[in-house]
Amino acid sequence: MFKIGTDIIQISRIEKSIKKQSFLNCVYTENEREYCKSPQNYAGLFAAKEALVKALGIGIDRQLNSYEVLHKDSGEPYFPQFENSSVSISHDGDYAIAAVIIWE
Repeated sequence: MFKIGTDIIQISRIEKSIKKQSFLNCVYTENEREYCKSPQNYAGLFAAKEALVKALGIGIDRQLNSYEVLHKDSGEPYFPQFENSSVSISHDGDYAIAAVIIWE
């Protein structure tokens, strides 16, 4: 069985939000904050987490920082907590989009 989730977010919306330390702490792990160099990076990770929650079908039952997006040496993003998953993140203009597939 496959479960799929997608999300799209305006980068400018995240750019405003990341100015608040409380938002950063609630949504992103320390590793993710170290990785992110731009609002585009933050928006992509946010979209990936939202897409994961949609694929899991659980809604936001806890803070998004409990889900971590890491990157392989190749740059490919992945969720270490979900070995049977794949995530893709893209940006265009003022939007970031992510898709997550989970298989059982």
